Amino acid sequence: MNLIESMSAEVEKAEHSLIILPVGSLEQHGTEAPLGCDGLVAEAICRKAGEITSTPVLPTLYYGCSHSHTSFPGTFSLSFETYSKLLCEIIREADRNGFNSILIVSGHGGNRLAAEKAMEEAGGIITSSYMGYWQFPGVQEEENRLFKNTGYHITTSEVSMVWHILSRSIPGKFSGCYPPAQQKMTVVSPEQWKHLYPEGGVGADLSDASIEKGRILFQFITDSMVDSTHKIR
Repeated sequence: MNLIESMSAEVEKAEHSLIILPVGSLEQHGTEAPLGCDGLVAEAICRKAGEITSTPVLPTLYYGCSHSHTSFPGTFSLSFETYSKLLCEIIREADRNGFNSILIVSGHGGNRLAAEKAMEEAGGIITSSYMGYWQFPGVQEEENRLFKNTGYHITTSEVSMVWHILSRSIPGKFSGCYPPAQQKMTVVSPEQWKHLYPEGGVGADLSDASIEKGRILFQFITDSMVDSTHKIR
């Protein structure tokens, strides 16, 4: 059940155990993927897993914490405080609607700290958990099997999956290897990022991206999430 497409009466009759919230970001993904890549991938995985397990799925939160990318056009970033407060309110609304637990599934690593703060602020009113889709069991091993070097930002794996989801590749002027990380990424300012990584990406070998590999990885992650969802419920 996708809540954005559902009627109030359907929610009232639903089993109020687990609800899923996909989250992403609106940030630069070079010339290989759209700005909403993180959210598109998280949304597709959650919707498919939710359909298979009959688990309600909230509308995707496409805005995230993307401060390091704000020197690139099209990036819209929320502050840590705003994002954390927003997630906290959603957790509390899930409780008010009678759900026992909420699973936040992210396509953007930069959301983690704010999500952890939100769950802490919510005070344990319901069971809440957060994970990147790459953290489901077996996913990193499958990524390593499929890709030589998936990278850090604008990864080969996410590019391949979003190509699969959109049913088309998005070829850009750059399709080679992005430079490796130069320092601890969590402390990079927007100006530093643009200087160190002028093409936007870090570490990936984009020549290895493909729609078919994206399909295989997407299916693997979905299957892993389905197994995990059954255990949570």
